[in-house]
Amino acid sequence: MRYGVKVAYDGSRFHGSQIQEGTDLPTVEGSIRSALVRIGAIGEGNKISFSSRTDAGVSALGNVFSLDTDFDKDELLKALTANLDGIWPWGIGAMRQEQNVRWADGRWYRYHLPPEPLDDGSIISITNALSVFVGRHDFRHLCKLEAEKNTEVEITRAQAYDVSGSGEMVMVDIMGSRFLWHQVRRMVGAALCVKDGDLTEKDIEELISGGDLDDELKKKRDRIKTMPPIGLVLIDVEFKDVQFVPSVEALELALSSMQEIAWRSSMNIVLRSALQSLRIALPR
Repeated sequence: MRYGVKVAYDGSRFHGSQIQEGTDLPTVEGSIRSALVRIGAIGEGNKISFSSRTDAGVSALGNVFSLDTDFDKDELLKALTANLDGIWPWGIGAMRQEQNVRWADGRWYRYHLPPEPLDDGSIISITNALSVFVGRHDFRHLCKLEAEKNTEVEITRAQAYDVSGSGEMVMVDIMGSRFLWHQVRRMVGAALCVKDGDLTEKDIEELISGGDLDDELKKKRDRIKTMPPIGLVLIDVEFKDVQFVPSVEALELALSSMQEIAWRSSMNIVLRSALQSLRIALPR
């Protein structure tokens, strides 16, 4: 039976999602494959396939991998979660035997901007720049090119919003059918360039028109920063014909294993906020 498994992971602990042949670098795929072999769900020579490739440092809440197994579906996620560290499978759904997990209906990425306060005008500027990307465009100038890869991508949503109320926690949601290598991080970098005055919305329109760039636009493109992977999370991969059923037991195991990590992270936020308050209180 072929299953799709929804999986979350802490990208800072891995050198990407895909196995890097000829190296001993820890990857999400390698860790999951080893765990599946350990619990007897697959054999040594069997492989799994991921819907979306993520780079080193990029995290996920809802990436999907597929596997063929006769392991008890109701026990698989719990057994797998108990044998993994930094990876939390939490949902499972039956797929067609010939179904290719790469052919998803949609993908949703979220980029968490660095925690530097942004005013309302800056957030509006970022959102306006991101809105230019909505629709079908050619992203050859805003990605890391791969040979013979189709660079036309349809973006269905691109928006920035402040969840903190103070401009210190601004997120960017980008949704589309598929994405190119580094595309999301370059899109965010381009929007920040518009906010900083290094690009205009018209420049972005020209960059995604698919045409050749003149020297002036090449210089502007080269100012665009590929944002660090630490801020990027693959929130979800959508399959309209696969119903993923969450496992309460697997989620409980995941939350238990993350408790100390979350505690440490929350303390860092508390300390940073306290230092920010001290800085504001200091005389100029």
